[in-house]
Amino acid sequence: MLTKDTFLDLYKTGFLIRAVDNIIADGLRNNDFFALHYPVRGQEVISVSLGLNKKPGDKIISTYRCLGDLIGFGGSCYKYLAEIMGRKDGISGGKGGCMHLCSPENGLLATTGIVGGGLAIACGAALAIPESQGSIVIVTFGDGATTTGAYHESMNIAGMWQLPVLFVCINNGYALHTRLSRITANTELHTKTGPYGVRGFYAEVSTPDVLHMTICECTEYVRCNRSPAFLEISSPRLHGHMAGSTTEYMDLPPESEIDQMDSLVILRQKIVNLYDNERELSDAEHLISEEVSSAYDMALNAPSPDAHTLFSEVTGGTA
Repeated sequence: MLTKDTFLDLYKTGFLIRAVDNIIADGLRNNDFFALHYPVRGQEVISVSLGLNKKPGDKIISTYRCLGDLIGFGGSCYKYLAEIMGRKDGISGGKGGCMHLCSPENGLLATTGIVGGGLAIACGAALAIPESQGSIVIVTFGDGATTTGAYHESMNIAGMWQLPVLFVCINNGYALHTRLSRITANTELHTKTGPYGVRGFYAEVSTPDVLHMTICECTEYVRCNRSPAFLEISSPRLHGHMAGSTTEYMDLPPESEIDQMDSLVILRQKIVNLYDNERELSDAEHLISEEVSSAYDMALNAPSPDAHTLFSEVTGGTA
């Protein structure tokens, strides 16, 4: 059983991620700015739990669907908003967008648009950690990445060299726009890693408290044994692949039933049932929404990078 403080930490940071996600979607619909945006609705608790289990020296590598991981690891929502709006205050100076982020102060080494590309980066980062340090590397990716060559090579290297990597596969059932069952015979992804010497774990986002305890178990396993682990998290996608994407190929229930699958809604109801604190949660939600709205307006009005900055630190650019 989680403590009340842990429940609240999971929910409040999860709500912060949701609020940023929503305000980005609204801004794109209103043509406030243009950006690629990959919603994280329904999987916020995963990122928050990973962040709560972070210790000094731990690193994370994410994908283009990185909003939750960045905030979960302590990153600034203002800097993220500024980044995707192309402002100089952004995490990567407004030049990287969601696919090219790096926030070393928060432990975020990289995000990547290459499906499966982060797994090999995680192995390299883990190899560089001194054995006495006790730090670990976490890499998040989707189910589609498990069909790539980089996945198999990374599993093999991690198992053979006993690297302290936690591979977190967020299985939303679709590889971009293709159902997982159409690209792999074995859809129980956590069962595929044993031959590589990587222990498999499984959790479901629909039980957020159990999910958090499983993530605690996985991070502790990797940290104490200095051995890799693979965690598959069933997290049904509640939206299209990216902002503006169609959902015609998906088996989504009616909008009125989506909340029954939404882990953040499930978590909120559990907290209310356990502690009868509807007012406390509502007050927290109001403050977080105001914070996000203020950060959004500030980012929208922030300056763009100047020409010198824009073309520096870019391959093929001028210094």
